[in-house]
Amino acid sequence: MSDLFKKTFRGYLIDHHSPDPPTITFDKLNTEEYLLFFKEAHINNLMLYCKDHWGVTYYDTKIGKRHPGLRDRDWIKELRPILKENNIEFNAYYCLEYDNHAPKTWPEWRLLKADGSPLRCQYSRAQWHMPCYQSEYRNYVLQQLKEIITNYSPDSLFLDIFGKSLCYCPNCLELFKQRHPKEKYNDLFIDGLPKSEEELLKHNKIINKFLDDLAYEMLKEIVTNLKQIDPQLAITINFAALYPKRIRDLLDYQFTEPWAGNWLSAAYARDTAINQYPQLGPGDVSEVYNYRSENIYKLAAAEIVAQGCRSFIYSGSQHPDGTLEHEEAKRIGSAYAEVKKFEEYLTDRQVIADIGIIQSDLADLLRSPQTLSVNAIARVKKGSLHRDALLGAMKLCDYSKYSWNIIPEQQATCNYIRSRGYKVLILPDVYHVSDQLAATLKEFVVNGGTLITAGESGLLDESGNNYKDNDFHPTIKELLSISFIGIEDKFAQSEWGAYLKILNPNDEIWRYTPSQTFPPVSSIHYKIKINSDINSSGDQSKNKNQKVLATFIDPVTEVTSEKWVNWWSPPPAVCEINMHNSAHDNAAAAAIVENKFGQGRTIYSAFNLFSMENKNFHLLDNIFKGILDKHLNFKLRLVTSSPHIVGIVSYERKDQIIVHLLSHLASRCNGDAPYIEAGTLEVSFQWRKIKKVSLVYPQKNNLNFELTKDEIYNITLPNFNLHQIVIIE
Repeated sequence: MSDLFKKTFRGYLIDHHSPDPPTITFDKLNTEEYLLFFKEAHINNLMLYCKDHWGVTYYDTKIGKRHPGLRDRDWIKELRPILKENNIEFNAYYCLEYDNHAPKTWPEWRLLKADGSPLRCQYSRAQWHMPCYQSEYRNYVLQQLKEIITNYSPDSLFLDIFGKSLCYCPNCLELFKQRHPKEKYNDLFIDGLPKSEEELLKHNKIINKFLDDLAYEMLKEIVTNLKQIDPQLAITINFAALYPKRIRDLLDYQFTEPWAGNWLSAAYARDTAINQYPQLGPGDVSEVYNYRSENIYKLAAAEIVAQGCRSFIYSGSQHPDGTLEHEEAKRIGSAYAEVKKFEEYLTDRQVIADIGIIQSDLADLLRSPQTLSVNAIARVKKGSLHRDALLGAMKLCDYSKYSWNIIPEQQATCNYIRSRGYKVLILPDVYHVSDQLAATLKEFVVNGGTLITAGESGLLDESGNNYKDNDFHPTIKELLSISFIGIEDKFAQSEWGAYLKILNPNDEIWRYTPSQTFPPVSSIHYKIKINSDINSSGDQSKNKNQKVLATFIDPVTEVTSEKWVNWWSPPPAVCEINMHNSAHDNAAAAAIVENKFGQGRTIYSAFNLFSMENKNFHLLDNIFKGILDKHLNFKLRLVTSSPHIVGIVSYERKDQIIVHLLSHLASRCNGDAPYIEAGTLEVSFQWRKIKKVSLVYPQKNNLNFELTKDEIYNITLPNFNLHQIVIIE
């Protein structure tokens, strides 16, 4: 039994997908040099190729093709005892859907396009062939995996290029036909699996589910077979955090490559992998031969482990003859030597969060991108409109410097939300709100919480159809006290489809927003109906619990082949800062609406509040932070003059609060990492009574703190350049 995967924070892969000689010869492959590299790099987790993208193995397979450069050598057999002797986790790498050998040897195993031609990986520097595991290739994979587990006893198994690519081979066509009978689907697929891009997009949800079903079944078969050989084997797939929960639940741990930078990707991976020891592995930290600063390596590792993941790096550090690039080991070692200094603070802790961002697998399916990627890896990387909005929500919360985390929808029960003490919940384009989630949200708001939502959240049922009267889920409608009318896309050809008129500049939520301008919003926005009468200042004459905070102003013209203004989006049609709208105008053009409900409130934005954050709407950070400052009674927050540079994440562990602070400057300034002010850490006296504050990394030092008359502890933090850790007791 091995549990190394639970505690190895310094992982590495020598990324060497290797074609046959004479390109790659392995003439000087040497175990002693490998061990020297491992020690120089300070790794305690090695991902080791058993079968790579070329489809060749690095062990003595009886089924497939061993790399010819190895001749009679069994490279896995040679390295396995060295890893064990040095307490380095042996993570066996096996590639699924890229395999240059199998489909060329057995053409009937190929993944096929709609026109019958072979589907291949299409990258500028690599075009590997792709087999379909609905063919006999499935058994080939299972037999090779059994060889690896039986003969080499890896601590863990990593399955790369997982997922199911869209395939038109006879087996896949027949499976689709069986699972989509005309009786159930009203002749919708009478011609079988759709082929045209238009039809694929039209039936995107059904096709994605079909492909996810096949991937789930393949993974379940692999797990079942291999666990019979080694019940303790820890199994994962690449990009695990981005797959649906039913697939994630089959895994022992989760490995993901960054999709939103190391800092935010690690936070997402942490929160979607509760008790699954997440590992995040960037491939852009290093450019072997074209080296980046050691500070880039140090910052990447620090960002990943600070956010609660095990760190991992991969790079092409092997030469064609099998020798290694020791300059790379030196740089990796500089980062991992730092991680070793504070590993004691990385375990047995729970993230602190005042704000919860709801993540939904179903929302990923209900609103997909405008094209369907046939390649499984490209498809999972591309994501969905929900993931885009969720990323925007993460960025907004990160900028605010309040504490936050992701809540998978299945986890968002009343008991969970109550026990974690959330103050704010966010719905980032969660198109379907289940009855259970709706009940959770209602209890949360009634008991004093703030719900922030926007756009089309809560508009669709679980099948992706609109609710009755094209309105919100009944509970969401009740909480918001508005009705959904429709989409306003008249100005969709402009990057800015409308502007905000702030109705009361003295409202605290506008404290960071310039008062003499009109902030732009997304290219489309939404028409809503206020379920009460509004007076000219935005307040209600009948419903005193509701307030319109901002209204829309249209651009002066739409953009067509005959209409435009100049190089930029057309300006607002009316630019009088102090103009007064009629009560009717406020209600008809409401852009941001606050509604008090029970002891709490809801805030709805009739535009794409969260996805806008990914599109350079610069004032959005200020607006969102103003909302939080007004309504959030925080446990802990950072006050800093550099909110885009300094990152913070905090954890509870017994009687301690562990606070990581990161400076992201090195990643944005080619490794330059000057010392900067961290700011002031504020902690609520009502939440924690502080006895002692200590800096424990990179140096050890006691820090001063004071209790203000507002019952807030102020902790002045020392200047730093990359990473510091503070312990509050």
